[in-house]
This record gives sequence, structure tokens and C-alpha cells, in this order.
Amino acid sequence: MTWSALQLGGISFVGPVGKPPALLEFRSGLNVICGASETGKSFIVEAIDFLLGGSEPLRDIPERVGYDRARLLLQESDDTFTIERSTSGGGFRRFDGTWLSGTPEGEGMNLREKHARGREDTLSAQLLSAIGLVDQHVRRNKQGNTHSLSFRDLARLIVVQENEITKRFSPIFSGQWVNKTVEYSVFKLLLTGIDDSAFVERAGISRAQQSNTAKVEVIDEWLAKLRVELDELGIDRTEAEEQFGRLQATSEQQRENLRLVQSELNDKLSQRRQVQSERDSVSGRIEEISDLLSRFDLLKEHYQVDLERLAAIEESGSLFIHVDRKACPLCGALPGEQHQAGGCDGDIESVVAAATAEIAKVERLSAELDQTVVDLMKEAEQLSGRRAEIEARFQELDRNIRESLSPDLGDTRATFSELVEKSAEVRRIVTMFDRVEELEEQKASLTGTTEDSGESGSLQVDLSKSVLDDFAKQVQGLLENWGFPGSSRVYFDETAADIVIDGKPRASRGKGLRAITHAAMNIGLMEYCKEKDLPHPGFVVLDSPLLAYWAPEGMEDSLEGSDLKDRFYEYLAANHSDSQVIIIENEHPPTALEKKIGLTVFTKNPHQGRYGFFPVNR
Repeated sequence: MTWSALQLGGISFVGPVGKPPALLEFRSGLNVICGASETGKSFIVEAIDFLLGGSEPLRDIPERVGYDRARLLLQESDDTFTIERSTSGGGFRRFDGTWLSGTPEGEGMNLREKHARGREDTLSAQLLSAIGLVDQHVRRNKQGNTHSLSFRDLARLIVVQENEITKRFSPIFSGQWVNKTVEYSVFKLLLTGIDDSAFVERAGISRAQQSNTAKVEVIDEWLAKLRVELDELGIDRTEAEEQFGRLQATSEQQRENLRLVQSELNDKLSQRRQVQSERDSVSGRIEEISDLLSRFDLLKEHYQVDLERLAAIEESGSLFIHVDRKACPLCGALPGEQHQAGGCDGDIESVVAAATAEIAKVERLSAELDQTVVDLMKEAEQLSGRRAEIEARFQELDRNIRESLSPDLGDTRATFSELVEKSAEVRRIVTMFDRVEELEEQKASLTGTTEDSGESGSLQVDLSKSVLDDFAKQVQGLLENWGFPGSSRVYFDETAADIVIDGKPRASRGKGLRAITHAAMNIGLMEYCKEKDLPHPGFVVLDSPLLAYWAPEGMEDSLEGSDLKDRFYEYLAANHSDSQVIIIENEHPPTALEKKIGLTVFTKNPHQGRYGFFPVNR
């Protein structure tokens, strides 16, 4: 086995004819993709892993709509080929030559998605053959069972996504406890060039022991998942229980505050309803008076008409009484035949008297109407003043509810909801600790031992301390070249399968320092294999190794003000001409290096430079 580097020539997404490809080319040595957020930088890493056989589906981001195929260009020392895969997943197709864009010549070679021992028509077999690791075997459990090495067993050591580079466990492991033996065996294979073909499965294990072993492995996987999650949370059981107790007490106090604010608000709302009802009643009476006054105006006009009519009757009747006697204008009787003392429709004096009496009655009613109108107008004036007072009270109550009580209630409810959510989260953490204890008890009952006592007779991955020391020195050299604090003391902790720097475990540091030291282990492994002439894919893709510069967890996790970033880029540019390192970062590399490396800057500005990985729709 010898060093046989495989290089990534580029990645692209293509669609139907007329759809411009999203294409990015890489070169040997250092490649840096940097710039604005939300431009597809991390998506590139995910897509590379997807095109190297990853089962995780591509993120459904709006920019990739319309692209139905993804391609990855790979270059060996004497061969160049392109891998194509549907964006929906599934199998692969290999085309000889460079086909990041355009239509490949020929139908290509179909490759299966899953690795299978002895099969050459899989993506894994093609890639392993290119780096000299085909037909290798690694141990998969403590009983000595082995399986055929898959390229996916290597992929996590060479393609590191942002959510993985900060995890609180060794870069060697994925966090899946059931895969721990396999992953450490793969690490051993890369460091030594020796696989586990020589292992023979342990004999003499009863079915009951095999069944218990299988159960223990499942429990170990559950425990590993729980422990990884708890480690990432960075909280112990005592702290979680104390925090839960404090949150419960605060929640009770906030619940009481919420009750008081709600009660005060309900009281103010009740007062506002009463004032509103009173206002509506007064307004209704004012409208009623207005309606009555309108009607009384009409009645007044009728009275005036009646008075004018009666006055005319009275005046004309008086004239008839004082003129010469002539034939009655009503009955036609001659003066001599008229009966003044008897009743007759022509009794003018009676008619005049009746009209006079009616005039007096109408005038009295009109006077009473005038008084009523005056009284109603006074009442309306009083009611208008009262309504103004009521309206002022209503507005004051309404303003108090809207500007004070309602916001207070909203804030109190929001705070209470946050406390409830936080309490539920902390309660979930406490429940996770309970679950860990239950699983440990179940495991102890199956094995007859506690987890700390170890497993009797179990095989351990045989990895020489001298080899691990050499690897630790390789990582130490990197960190020293980069100027990492305390890097003069680095050793490999076999228990954690991780490095210790200046007496402090790598995994116990902040996420920013975990990221850069994770990168050191990945790059250090590649450099170690190159120096020892051992097989390795020959490239490393890292997302956000310099997180400590732009998103540290605190002062102890920050590298701001140090020259590590410049020294990091300068070292990689100078020492990896025959291998490949692809860095995805927000931070730009030093200006002096820009012409010496493969640099791509995403501006997120459609009028300046390259917007992002995918073309901008104009």
C-alpha cells in the first residue's frame, strides 16, 4: 500500500437544456471558499459528501430548484472521471473525463449506491481502488467479527461538516456507539496500513451469550446517543436538577404574577364595559331627544297652521255678523224667513265663538309644546356634558388597558411561556439522566458487571502506543506551526481516543477551539499517511474550522487578536501542493495568499463578484 492521492476537480449541479449549471472548480493544494452567509457555502460540503455516497438527502433549498443532477469531478495521477447522481439520491453513474457541464459522451458506467464485498460496480469499490484500499477488512465488534471496508467508513475523516467539527467527542468517532469498534479499526488501518483480515471470530459463545451481547450492543448504542447529547448540552445531573427546581419556583411566581395581572385586566375590562354601557345609554337618550325635537318641530308647524286657519274663520265670521241682512249664504233663507233663535248651519256667531275657543286651546297646547322643547333641550345639553365625562372615563380606561395592562399581560405571558418551555427542556435532560441510569442497570444485569469494570475477555483494537505517539506528534507539529496556545504538550489519550493539549482534553474546550483542533486531527492524519507512504484519500474538506474567530463561546474560546488564522492558511498553502485541503469559512485568507491558492468569494451581491454557489435568477 502506498500513498495514492485522489483529488476533487470540482462540483456542479445541472438541469435541463438551457438551465445554467451551478459549477465550482477546485485545484490541488489549498482551496478556500469564503464570504457572506446564506450563499451556499455549507451546502457545497453537504453536496460533496452526498456525491461520495452519503445517504443523507440534500437540503431542499430554493436555489437548487430546477437542478436534477449533481456531479463531482475526481482526479487520480493518471485518470480523470466524473461521478453523477440524481439530486433525489439513489445510485451513481461514472463518466470518463471532465463533465462538470454539458452532456457526457456515452452512457457511462452505472454504480451501486451501497458497498458490497467483492463487487466492483459500486461507488465505494471505485473510490477504494483509486486510493489502494480495496478488499480491506475492519473489525466491527468486540467478538472479532469483521466487515469489508467501505469508502463511507473513511468519508467522515475527510469531509467534516459544520455540525460535526464542534462535537464534544473524538473526531475518530461518529457518536454512534455501535460503530465505535469499526471507526477505531478504520483509524488503525490508516495509521498502520494493516487491516483486520487476520482476526478470527471468537468461538464457544453460547446463544444466550450472543443474545445478551447483541442486547448490550443495542443498549450501548442508546447510551452513546444519550451521552453525546448530554455532552453537547454541557450540563451534569446535579446542575440540571437544581436548575429545574429554580425554574419551577420561578414559574410558580410568574404564574401568580400572571394571575394578578389577568385579574386586574379583567377588572378594568369589566369597568370599561360598564362605562361603555352607560355611554351607549346616554347616547341613546340624546338620539331619542333629537328625534322627539324633530317631531315637535313638525307639530309646532301644524299648530301654527291650525291657528292661522282658525283666525281666518274668526275674522270672516265677525264680518258676516255686522253686514246688511241678506239671504243666508249657507241655507239660502231670506232675511224674513231666517230663525235667528233656532239652530242653523249658518249660525255665524256660534262658529266664531267655537273658532275663538279652539284658538285658545291650540295656543295653550303650543305653549306646553314650547315648554316641553325647552325641557328636552336642557336635558340634551346636560346629557351631552355627561356623555363627554363618560367618554373621557372610557378613553382613560381603554388607554390604561391598551398601553399598560395588555402589554404587561403579554410580557408576563411570554415570560411564563419561556419558563415553561425551559422547564420542559431541563426536565427532558433530567429524564435523559434517568434513562441513562436505567440502561446502565439493564446492561449490568446482562453482563453481570458495571460499565466501569470492563467486559471480561473482550477483544481490544491493537494499536501501538508508539504509533499513537507519532500521530500525536504530527498533530502537535501542526498546532505549533499554526501558533495554537499550549501546543508544545500534546499526547493521545487512548481512553477517549482523542488528543490532550497542554494537559486539557481537546473535547472539553469551547466549540471554537474544538473546531480548529478537530481540523488539526483530520489534516494531521492525512499528513501522517503521506509521510509514512500509507493509503489515504488524499484530500480533506472542512467546514468552519476557524469558528473561534467569528463565533466563539466566550473569551477562553476566542482566537481573536492572535495570528493563528494567517499562520493556518500560510502553512496549508505551503505544505499541501501534492494533496488537497478545501476550507469553507466566513473569514477571508490573507491577501498575500490569494494568488497562490484556489480562492472563491461569495459576495451575496448580484452586482459584484460571484453571488453564491448557484447562479442568481435575474
